[in-house]
Amino acid sequence: MPTKYTEGLSRLQNLNSLRVSNIDVAFATAFGTLLSGAFLVGYMKTLGASDLWINLLAALPSLVGVLQIPGGIVGKGVRSYKKFVAPGGFLWRVFYIPLILLPLAAVAPAAKLSLLTACVLVASVATVFVGPVYNDWIAALVPDNSRGFYFARRNAIAAAVGALVGIFGAIMLDEFRGWKLEMQGFTFVFVLASVCGWISWYFFNKMSDLARPNPVRQTLSEGLRAIKRPFADAQYRGVLIFLAFSTLGQTFAGNLFVAYARESLALDYKVIQGTAVCMAIGNVIAASAWGFLSDKYGNKPLLFIASIALCVNPIPWMVLQPNRQGMDAAIILTAHIYMGVIWAGLNLCQFNVMLTTANPEDRANYIGAGATVTALVGGVAPLLGAAVMELLRADMPAISAYRWVFAATAVLRLLASAFAFPIREKGSSAVKTTLRDLSGLSIGGVRALRTLTRSTDMAARESAIEQVGNVRVSLAADEIIKALHDPLPQVRRRAAQALSRLDDPRAVTELVHQLEDHPDLLEEETVNALGIVGNLAAVPALVKVLDSPRPLLRRAAARSLGNIGARLDPSQRASFETATARLVAVASDPTDPDFRRAALQALRYIGSDEASEVVVGALLDPRPSVRIAAAEAIQEMEIASAAGNLRLSLDQFHDEACAEVAYALGVVGTREDIPLILHEAARSVSMITRRRCLLGIARLMGVEPQAYRLMLTTGMARDSALQEILRPHFRKNRKLQEAFGVYGSGDEPAALRILSENQSEPAYKAFAKQPVEELFLVASLAVMSDS
Repeated sequence: MPTKYTEGLSRLQNLNSLRVSNIDVAFATAFGTLLSGAFLVGYMKTLGASDLWINLLAALPSLVGVLQIPGGIVGKGVRSYKKFVAPGGFLWRVFYIPLILLPLAAVAPAAKLSLLTACVLVASVATVFVGPVYNDWIAALVPDNSRGFYFARRNAIAAAVGALVGIFGAIMLDEFRGWKLEMQGFTFVFVLASVCGWISWYFFNKMSDLARPNPVRQTLSEGLRAIKRPFADAQYRGVLIFLAFSTLGQTFAGNLFVAYARESLALDYKVIQGTAVCMAIGNVIAASAWGFLSDKYGNKPLLFIASIALCVNPIPWMVLQPNRQGMDAAIILTAHIYMGVIWAGLNLCQFNVMLTTANPEDRANYIGAGATVTALVGGVAPLLGAAVMELLRADMPAISAYRWVFAATAVLRLLASAFAFPIREKGSSAVKTTLRDLSGLSIGGVRALRTLTRSTDMAARESAIEQVGNVRVSLAADEIIKALHDPLPQVRRRAAQALSRLDDPRAVTELVHQLEDHPDLLEEETVNALGIVGNLAAVPALVKVLDSPRPLLRRAAARSLGNIGARLDPSQRASFETATARLVAVASDPTDPDFRRAALQALRYIGSDEASEVVVGALLDPRPSVRIAAAEAIQEMEIASAAGNLRLSLDQFHDEACAEVAYALGVVGTREDIPLILHEAARSVSMITRRRCLLGIARLMGVEPQAYRLMLTTGMARDSALQEILRPHFRKNRKLQEAFGVYGSGDEPAALRILSENQSEPAYKAFAKQPVEELFLVASLAVMSDS
């Protein structure tokens, strides 16, 4: 039946094709699993194959990889992806059919190995030639921003199905071996492989074809020039170099791990194939995480991380010992879960980096170049490994030779990680940034992130957003930014708060977008978040919010401007002048006391000289909250000109704001103001306001820090602390010692009278005339300081 294709598929058609493709690749993986690895090596070992034969079969599919470049070039001129790919896929399956009868054929082992090699070679040529076009086809179906998500899931499905089919084949092969029918067991495995292969073929044919937008037919000379293009591309050349060195480390040992397991350790096929199951478990566990990370950070930093982690993989093999089946199985199966996690990331990012750095108009050719480099190195490397193994066998036991090869593999993998740095991938994060974000992850943060990305429950999402913000899970920034557009107001509020705590450069842009494009849906938390982020770029939008009809938002905008202004260095002050002038205008307006108070607080944070006059004027506002804000600003800005209005305010008003005004007078006034402040302390009805006034006096007397520390203590601890401070001065000042003794007896007024004797400073006379509770703490420290 002729293949049908369309100029462009709808998103639903794409989705269906990709879903069917996942099933196809899952069974194709099972097909490949049963015809390689433990099964192929085991079969070859029964035929007496040498290390060189074993790794030659591992290398053949890679060595023919050079055909991917001409395959990509030829395929670029074919309009139908499917028509070009289908013959290669069909022949790949057909040429493995002879393997079903090969174990039972009555021919010499050498002839079997030769026929096996011929079948593998032709099958590999068929599939390798069409491989780049198939990958180009899939890449055309997958949106650029979802490649990590899709290919991670695809790889996990393939690994899981391949592992399950593989373990079933291993169990059956062990059963046949137990019945002394090992060759029949291999035939059974190869039959099972063929069944999986044709199931895969069925689903391949269910995929919708896609027309190449601009097919380009090339002459031989044009084709040769096209081959050079990926290698001449400086950006892509870094990828090719990494692929070469990474593949060298990945494939140097080839099938020697399996050979070692059978020859030196005599592990059952169930255990050997069980490693594939455990790797699949690790792959499935980690696939979505690697896909998420790939889409967020890019492939370059993850390639470096995965490459570093990959060098550890050979180590568990090196600690295994013969005749210790149970322990060996426990070690190697557990280790392969970790290996599955790492390989999941490496395979995903290695493939994706070829897609993301390739020229989109020549993607098949670029993919072919990358795959060819991988294939060639992947073909030569196991042959080198086998040659090294043969040399080492001559001088040491086989088990030691295997371990030296594995050690060399670990070193090669470690060295390969350095070649990830020169890769230039547009949009990828720096390795340092990625490591910093990942190192900040906690178990709680991971759980919250998982809930955030998967849950549709309102309360669960709200809680997860808050948690990832609290523990600063930078990975969650994308999901939190999406939550800014959530239809639930409470979720949007949590998202704004969480985003402000994350060090993400997109925070300002996304929050300002909410202010400018959704003013009617604006929440106070969004405005506050911009102040926490503290970026100057948010100032124009916040100034506009100062005119919002909603008082809550106006106050939040003033606070946020204050927070931003407080962080400015002198070179940025000019950019903030408009905001400062607007805040000064608000602080001058007595009609909205809450807004005025917020503006005064903002001006206090900013510390602008232009605000001095309006701050001093606010000391006479009839609202206590406004006067408190003004007094606090005067304290921090140390506005000396405010002393007159501070005295006038204390004389004019008698409410809870007066204690803060009194303290401000202690900051900018003189010792002549102590009787006025003391009068306010005596008038205070709460411990808080009284102590605030006393600290103002202590500020004028130069003993505020010591007085504050004493006020935080009580009872015997306070008396002991005060005695320790004053004792060095008792010998020189007998009146101080006498006063402390009277204070200790509980008569604080008498102690203050004794202190005032022989003191020329008028303040001490005021202390004696108005003995406020706890005043002795300040007075005694002042006497000590003045003496």
